[in-house]
Amino acid sequence: MLHRHLTLAIIILSLGWGLDAFGQQATEMFIPLGQSPGLSKGGSVIGTLESMDPEKHSVTVVSLSGAQTVGITDRTMIWLDLSQQKQPNRNGAINDLQQGRRVEVKVRKGDPKAVAEWIKVQVSP
Repeated sequence: MLHRHLTLAIIILSLGWGLDAFGQQATEMFIPLGQSPGLSKGGSVIGTLESMDPEKHSVTVVSLSGAQTVGITDRTMIWLDLSQQKQPNRNGAINDLQQGRRVEVKVRKGDPKAVAEWIKVQVSP
């Protein structure tokens, strides 16, 4: 009986954590660049887009800690941060990854290479 209750508790806890992660991911595109709770202060890279290499499927971001090259895939989400224009954020595209723009990049955990899960691009007025 104890084993059954323990198993049920583990399943409920793991489902709860999964829902939190899904909730964060579902709302992430609407959070302005640099303001993601738990991410913007160390879970992501915030800096200036130095270059975008479509052939190598990568972007290079320069932040206070230096330059970092991150891979992009078909699953990498790109969002436009329009908060400076007082407009809602929206989906972006690979063409929005332009040199000199301020970006926030969330690197996917568990990959041997640095691959972007999502990239927020700040669009200045």
